[in-house]
Parts: sequence; C-alpha cells; structure tokens
Amino acid sequence: MKIGINALYLIPGRVGGSEIYLRRLISALAKIDRENSYVVFTNRENRGTFDLGENFLEHHCPVRGLIRPHRIAWEQLVLPWRIRQHRIDVLHSPGFVAPLFCPCHSVITVLDLIYLEFPETFPFLARQWMRFLVRHSARRARAVIALTRYSQEEILWGLDVPFWKARAIYLGGGEDRPGPAAPGEEEEILARYGITPPYLLTVAASHPHKNLVRLLEAYYRLAEKDRYQLGIVGVRHNRYGARLLRTVERLDLSSRVIFTGWVPERDKEIIYARAAMTVFPSLLEGFGLPVLESMRYGVPVACSDLPSLAEVAGEAASLFDPYSSESIVSAIRSCLFDRSLRETLVRKGRAHAARFTWEETARRTLEVYRAAAAAGDRDKGKLTEWARRRKISLSAPR
Repeated sequence: MKIGINALYLIPGRVGGSEIYLRRLISALAKIDRENSYVVFTNRENRGTFDLGENFLEHHCPVRGLIRPHRIAWEQLVLPWRIRQHRIDVLHSPGFVAPLFCPCHSVITVLDLIYLEFPETFPFLARQWMRFLVRHSARRARAVIALTRYSQEEILWGLDVPFWKARAIYLGGGEDRPGPAAPGEEEEILARYGITPPYLLTVAASHPHKNLVRLLEAYYRLAEKDRYQLGIVGVRHNRYGARLLRTVERLDLSSRVIFTGWVPERDKEIIYARAAMTVFPSLLEGFGLPVLESMRYGVPVACSDLPSLAEVAGEAASLFDPYSSESIVSAIRSCLFDRSLRETLVRKGRAHAARFTWEETARRTLEVYRAAAAAGDRDKGKLTEWARRRKISLSAPR
C-alpha cells in the first residue's frame, strides 16, 4: 500500500495531546512497517519536524495551519490533487477532518467531541465548520478511529455513523523511560519554570473542559498548600487562560501556582518524574494520556471518574467526582499522605502503563489501513467479514 498521513492540522506546541499522538504514531509505524510506503503531508509550521523512516516521504504543502480558513480550503480543494499525484491508497487524517472528496479510501481519527459537549471552547464560526466537516468526514470515511471504547460509543451516537465503521485503538504511553539526568539538569529545568519541589502536577491545556478553575478552588481548600506548589503544564489559550489567572488572583495563589505553558518533551519528563502526584480533573477526555504518562514515571495519579478515564486508568488511579471540590481535595490528600495507597498506586501504575505501547497502537492502526484498502468496492458486510476472517481485534491492547 501507499499510505498518506494528513498532518495539515498540526501546529507544534499548540494542539496538545493530538500532537503527541501523531508524532508517536508516525515513529512507531516507521519501526514496525517496512512493507508499505508513506507520504506525510506537512504544513509550513511542522515541516521537517517528524521522525520519519526510510519508507516515509514528506510532502510539504504551502499552507499555514494557524490560518484555519486557509488551511481548511487548501485541505478540501488542493490536497485531493496532491493525493492523486502520489497515487495514495489510504489517507489517514488524525485531526478529525479529511478531504470530503478524497480520491482514495479515507480513515480518520476523532479524538473527542469537545466541540459538541463544550462549544464555548471554539469561536462560533470554527464550531460550525467543525460540526459540518467532522460529521461528513466520518460518514465518507472507510473507518473512524476512537481512542477508547467509551469514546467509540459517543462517536457512533454523536456523529451518527454505522457501528461497523468505528474502531477503538488505545494510545501508548507506558514503554518509554527518560535517560539519566546529567548533574544539575533536573534542578536547572525546574528552576527555568519556577517550580520548587514538592509540588502537585496537572498536565492540561487551558480549555474549559479541563476543569482547572475547580482544581484551583480545591487546591485553595487544601490545608497543606503552603507545602506543595501546583504546577500546571500545557498550552495556554488567551480566552480561558485569562479566567484562570483571575481565579488565581482572587484566591491569592499567585505565589503557589505555576503555569508553564507548553514544554519540550525532555523538560516534561523531568517535571513528571519529580512530582509528588498528578491530578487530572477533566470533565471530558477522549483518552487522557497524562494518566499513563504519570504512571510510567512512578507518580501516584488522582483523576476524574469519567468513563473514558476510568477505562484508561483501570485500578491504578484514585478516582474522584470532578464536579466536587471536596472530592478532589480528598483524593489529593489520600495520594499525598496515605502511604499504603501511594505505594499501591505506584506499583499498579507502573505495571498498568506498561501494557500500553505505541508499537501496539501502530499495529492496530495498520490493521485498519489494511482493512480499508482491502475493502475496495465491497459492501459494508464484506468489510466486517474480512476483518473477522483474519481474526483482527482492533478495540483493546493485548
């Protein structure tokens, strides 16, 4: 096969977990697949930034991802011609949207339905375009990849696509380990961001569904807040970020709460490894990668009891009600001061996170590409039968 990967949506340091997903997926595909060839369609911001294997070709497209109307128009009107020029068999669009008139078989990844559940996250016009393009991209695609079984069900209902199209493929997150820090490296990195151990850690962009205002209110009620800083790592967006800063000022927490913004991968590894615990209070997640990232560093995790997060965390995290500040405070105190619980969460967390690897993510994604390409003009029932005959299981890690 010749497989295209649509990276036009990716703006380095601006799109959060979807950037990690795409970069890790491409790297893992390069490791496991030497049989097929790949073409990665890049934009002006992410050109030359991917870890590509010998069977990968980068096709630079003269479009800026930051200028969304330009990018959408280019993706819909020009990208199909570039796909045809490269004779692509299957195009994977990991950023929700694919060309509606794609000249090859289409696979898309829908990471979540935030634009439906939390519409205030998006400007009005962007929200309307998302509603139209995501729905029609999913309906025209051969397969729609979700990140958890729960998200798969939400996508089936929210986008009104037939059940046979959706496949749940978990992300990786448990197999990598940071190399040993050079003398003084950890202290230098933490000082760069104004972080002083011991500290609580949250890895989340400043979006409404990340529930950071309620986390700040819970942190304010924590009696031990003078001993523990709160570090918030993630992309800062102007509209909701301003509200967070006002909340910090209102609660008089300016000296205790650190917003780092987006940080490079190596810096994030150090910040994870030195944290006392990780708190993840999100109200909506397609997967929740910080949960596994924390576990792999041996950091206790307290997270929302959302179905998707509970599915990812298993029994290796302390779950709380994200709508209750009292519940968040209770979970934080248990993870910090209950020694038996901390040891249990660290032990279970390391073992649990190790089950989720990017190579497994890549293998299952490659199976979807093969199923989409093999389907050809067969009807939907034959596509399902093709997967069943080959005993393909695309919904969970082994």
